Amino acid sequence: MFKVKQILLFSFFILWAAIAQSQVAYFGKSLLNSQKLEVFKKTTTVFTFQYNDYAELEKFEQAIKKNWKITPYKIIKPEELARYDTLANYSLFYFDAYTEKSDTINNTNIIYALKLITPSKKPKVKEEILLAAVALFADPSTNFLVETQDQQYGTKRRIKNNILSHFYNKASFYNWSPGFLSGYLKQINDGLLASENCNLDYQFYNRVRLPELAKETLYVPEYIKEVFSSRLALLPPSGIIAEPYNYKLKFVSYKALDSLILSNATPIKYVVYTQRDNDKIISVYDSKDDKIIYQRFYPQSPDFEMNDLSEIKKVIVSLK
Repeated sequence: MFKVKQILLFSFFILWAAIAQSQVAYFGKSLLNSQKLEVFKKTTTVFTFQYNDYAELEKFEQAIKKNWKITPYKIIKPEELARYDTLANYSLFYFDAYTEKSDTINNTNIIYALKLITPSKKPKVKEEILLAAVALFADPSTNFLVETQDQQYGTKRRIKNNILSHFYNKASFYNWSPGFLSGYLKQINDGLLASENCNLDYQFYNRVRLPELAKETLYVPEYIKEVFSSRLALLPPSGIIAEPYNYKLKFVSYKALDSLILSNATPIKYVVYTQRDNDKIISVYDSKDDKIIYQRFYPQSPDFEMNDLSEIKKVIVSLK
């Protein structure tokens, strides 16, 4: 069972809102004046994964090598994480979570976070800086665990130990695989290298690449197929069915999609669906260079619908 000593969980940052509306968030511009970005560039970045992921370690390392250029890196096991939290010259990728309240709505956010931990001005106190984060689509029991953490465990130490243990041992993250990680790291690496912030656009698209889908295949991972199967007969909440996406679609397994994304052969375009409690983010990536070519944030609309693909087609038609 994974134990953690001092990793700072549920830390808050001025740009948490960016994570809530972005599939991938990074804060290079915001950190530039504080010199924290330059400190980060001199670190070695430590990656941790769920215990089940280490069976595919070769593919995860392939994903890192493909797109992580900003710092040297090393991969460790989760039980080693607390030791690196106390060492200088390291930045850390690990699973984290936070909750936020908007009016009467509580949202749970589970993320794969990149953090820099440095000494603060106060003696024996460390400062934790969030550099970037990937929004994860977790299973219902994991979301419930985070939502009810205070009632279940009480003390901060027990909360940290139990929730991190769950993340690394038991949680399911539907939008998580070596291929997906490759795309996420591309956005973070390039954004931090350029000292940029992720923009909070509710919708953006690539005017050149997205229309190519009219003649290409859009690959859809199997976890979205399961949602399709369970909702085929259901109307969207609006009661309006948009014109169907009648370009080529192909549903593929995680394994097949990872191979296609990480391959240097023919590039593909694929969908990532991220549910965040009451919201969702629909993204389309191009494995040619692992960039996002379409993204839309849907507040108060968590379930994947046929209309989400129809919206992609509507944009394609408008650009042709």
